[in-house]
Amino acid sequence: MEKINLIVDAGKANLEQLSTKINSLGFNVNEIQKEINEKTKEFSGLKVNVTLILDKENKKYEIKVKAPSVADLVKKELGVELLKISEEDKQKGKTVIGNLSMKQVEKIAKIKAEELGEKDLKKVLKMVISSISTLQGVLIEGKRPKEILKDLKE
Repeated sequence: MEKINLIVDAGKANLEQLSTKINSLGFNVNEIQKEINEKTKEFSGLKVNVTLILDKENKKYEIKVKAPSVADLVKKELGVELLKISEEDKQKGKTVIGNLSMKQVEKIAKIKAEELGEKDLKKVLKMVISSISTLQGVLIEGKRPKEILKDLKE
């Protein structure tokens, strides 16, 4: 059993560097690459961790994809590269990077719930909102994440 940990561009994995090793174990690198790209395409534009488990004896393989962090998913939803307010923007009085809709937060929560194997979406939603509350300048429905959390608890 061979385990290979990779960090790939979601939907655009290139296993060229590993092709010799994968082919020598008797696996089709193009097939594996295609499947990785299919499994990661929803995270397009982000880097994702992938674990490739190759069972040489049975000629079977498994691909495990770890969802990006909440911060990376928030960046993707907001369409920003950095979750930071520049000194220049701070001086101009800008304190908000972006505003997420509740629908966007739920989308992130569903991704994390699947990764965690958690069925209670409200529990994961609270976890995601807590994570968002640590990100500088990110609002949800125009409110600070901690306000949203308080509303959910009531």
